[in-house]
Amino acid sequence: MCTRSLLPTLLGLSLALGACDNDPTQPNASPAPSGPELAVASGSWITRANMPVNRQDPAIATVTNGGGQSVVYVIGGVNPGMGPTRSLMAYNVATNTWTFRRQLPVPLGGTNGAAVINGKIYVSGGYSDYTENFPSKRLYMYDPGTNTWTRKSDMPETTVDDGNNRLWVGGHGATGVIDGKLYVVTPCAQSNEPWGIYEGCGGHPAPWFFRYNPVTNRWTTLRSPFVNATDPPLSPYMGGVVGGKLYVMTGNRSVGRLAAYDPATNQWTSRTPLGLGRPGAATAVLGGKLYVMGGKRWNAALQTYETLDITIVYDPATDAWTRRASLPSARDQIAASKVFLNGGSRIELVGGTLPGNNLQYVP
Repeated sequence: MCTRSLLPTLLGLSLALGACDNDPTQPNASPAPSGPELAVASGSWITRANMPVNRQDPAIATVTNGGGQSVVYVIGGVNPGMGPTRSLMAYNVATNTWTFRRQLPVPLGGTNGAAVINGKIYVSGGYSDYTENFPSKRLYMYDPGTNTWTRKSDMPETTVDDGNNRLWVGGHGATGVIDGKLYVVTPCAQSNEPWGIYEGCGGHPAPWFFRYNPVTNRWTTLRSPFVNATDPPLSPYMGGVVGGKLYVMTGNRSVGRLAAYDPATNQWTSRTPLGLGRPGAATAVLGGKLYVMGGKRWNAALQTYETLDITIVYDPATDAWTRRASLPSARDQIAASKVFLNGGSRIELVGGTLPGNNLQYVP
């Protein structure tokens, strides 16, 4: 039996996942930035060079190049009004410049996010055509050094209930890396005509949870989060890795949830939720805390979503949320990643329409 989902609504809105923390290797000292960056007050947002095109719902990952500079890769996403795209753009944080790189093999928007292992970028799932709403189970690896894409083993197949139903994994999930392995939380959608798409498959309302080993190119199915939730959790999922644990938030419009996965015990633990879900928000890990930026929040009084400029931070040490400086403007369908500049770590946030579709947070 399937649980009715907000999936069609969310896909119609092209709501983006925030990318998970990629935790790039600490680089060598990068070239000194120009004057404005040196004068920035801590705890504030600054505007950087606009992303060349409008982009919603992308995946994002940061890799340190040979010169010790952070390069942010913006992978796929949705070209507003035109659907998912194959584009790959690279932003050099030190030089504040953009370049185009080799395109994805297929268009992808609404992926499970992207993460870096040994300098290679892994991105799973996503949608190639939002008009059909069926996600992909594919895993792709991008090598910045050779500027090439390689298809890896697909995420595990799910079982089919009967001849009238089909199950799909692979969209609007969350990704993180722990000890050189890729962890992916992804919803399972079920097509069941004439009722459309449902989230939750074969009596499995919680999202699926997989681990990928790049050495063996194999996936393992793990214990799912939120299996004991009173209200079924819904995508999009987002989060990041803090202290060797994967923190994942749900995207329910009325009930948000947060859980932490410990690979040492293979167990999930419920943590203090943000409250309402934040579909379309960006997440990144900085200074041992999970940052959640922008997104949408359900306004029950008006029966509609409102777009936010809010930055809010979760501290696993205290299991509490606190506010930080707001974005320059309200934004959703965005993604973020930790970067390094001038010897310190920052958050790069991209997405939405230009101008102002490339922001940087200085802690």
